[in-house]
Amino acid sequence: MSQTPPPAGPPGPPPGGQPPYPGPQQPPQYGGQPPYGQQAPYGQPQYGQPQYGAPYGQPPMHGNPYQQGPPQGTNGLAIASLILGILSMILFSVILGVIALKQIKQRNQNGRGLAIAGIAISGAWVLLFGIGIVIALTTDNEPDRDASGQVTTTTNVRPNRLKVGDCVESIDEENVIRGMKLVPCSGPNGGEVYANYELPAGKWPGLTSVQISAETGCTDRWKTSKRVLDEKSSIFYLHPIESSWRLGDRGVTCLVVPQK
Repeated sequence: MSQTPPPAGPPGPPPGGQPPYPGPQQPPQYGGQPPYGQQAPYGQPQYGQPQYGAPYGQPPMHGNPYQQGPPQGTNGLAIASLILGILSMILFSVILGVIALKQIKQRNQNGRGLAIAGIAISGAWVLLFGIGIVIALTTDNEPDRDASGQVTTTTNVRPNRLKVGDCVESIDEENVIRGMKLVPCSGPNGGEVYANYELPAGKWPGLTSVQISAETGCTDRWKTSKRVLDEKSSIFYLHPIESSWRLGDRGVTCLVVPQK
């Protein structure tokens, strides 16, 4: 009687207990390295790759990468601004100084102090010129007068320094603010002062209002003097303007002038 052999099962381990082929790969334990040739779990660097930080083989950068290098020479316009400022060429010095300051910042150049010095010197010249003008306008030469107070020599004075009885060489309406020439009334003249008075203080009332007030005041004062106006003469008046009004000038000077 024949016997059927039992079905063949998996081969058993060879002698020695070693499997004939490697079994299925087990994942590495937490913190261990993966087997060679396998992808590292998500979040872990692969073998041979640099850690997070500077790229592999490249040293980290230190300091400010945008820091400028040493200044690239001295700006020429700054030098020119200083020279022109010393020579009192104010407008050119200021213009070149402002341009130089912009260029120095953009081009990383020396010369900022020179440009500022040129502008400052120009400002000093403006101040000196202004002081000179003020002194010239506020300083008068007192004319020579006789015992009766009449002018004996020709002298330049400001209009608000005229006195009653003074005579002027001529009246130029366009240049009257610059000054007038006093001359002896005994000779030919261009007008005689017969009255001086002050307008009421307050805010500048406007040019038209000042002119009307001056004309009215001079006309009334001529009538009060009871003098007869020659047919060849007319009344002329000097009045303050807005700029002099702000400086405290309220005076009106009335003259009788010969007609040309």
